[in-house]
Amino acid sequence: MHKEKAFALAFSFIGNAEDAKDVLQDAFVKAYVGIINFRGSSSFYTWFYRILVNQCKDFLRKKKARSGVFMDPLPASEEDGENAPEAVDSSPGPSQIALDKEARKMINEAISELPERQKAVFMLKHIQGMKLNEIAETLDCSESTAKVHLFRAIRGLRCRLTKNLPT
Repeated sequence: MHKEKAFALAFSFIGNAEDAKDVLQDAFVKAYVGIINFRGSSSFYTWFYRILVNQCKDFLRKKKARSGVFMDPLPASEEDGENAPEAVDSSPGPSQIALDKEARKMINEAISELPERQKAVFMLKHIQGMKLNEIAETLDCSESTAKVHLFRAIRGLRCRLTKNLPT
């Protein structure tokens, strides 16, 4: 049920699809083995995402790698008939594609330069769409701490991205 969103989160942290799949599989195994410890004080979704975020952090510590961010929406599954894209050719031209690619690269670089906690809160909020209380539970911090990290992440991104704009 959470596979696609969980993969997107893992890919956001890891930056490599195959490694993200491995980390996701490890997280599912860890959740399966540890389900006995699930107290129900939070939702399963939040509990599992805490496991996944910790698995991603462990992986990155072991690999000492920097990661990009998966910003494209996942393709609609075949089950989502009502969400299927229509066959209208609204594809952007080559210049728009180049601009989008450059903007995406700048955003990915700016996000990857954020401190680990700010990056995690930003991705959980704006890429995974989690609420602040869920983020706080996932990262095992208070809601106000999550808000501070989100504020600092947005401020840091704004500073990094606006300095690259032409004056």
